[in-house]
Amino acid sequence: MDGVPQWLTAAFRKRIDELGQRMQRHPKHSVAWKKASELFEQLQKTFSEEQRGRFGEWEDQVGLQESIEKEEMYVRGFLDGFHMYACLDELISQIPADERFGKTDPTH
Repeated sequence: MDGVPQWLTAAFRKRIDELGQRMQRHPKHSVAWKKASELFEQLQKTFSEEQRGRFGEWEDQVGLQESIEKEEMYVRGFLDGFHMYACLDELISQIPADERFGKTDPTH
């Protein structure tokens, strides 16, 4: 990913993998995964060997592309949030302390 240190990308990949595994094991998601698996098994029964192979290749490619895009969105979202926080912190530091967060003293 352009402009993102490799160590940070590796840390995000690890976190994304952990979250994905946890989500797949979570009861609210496991029902959906089970249903998807059952539908996939039914679909595969209708395929010839060649169709199964092509579908598997397609599925791998789509899964990889979606994974890459989601990872980039996660990293970009984190960096956007961090940048926004830094900008807000800088703006807040420019406000006199007695005027921050609605703490104005009407006697001044």
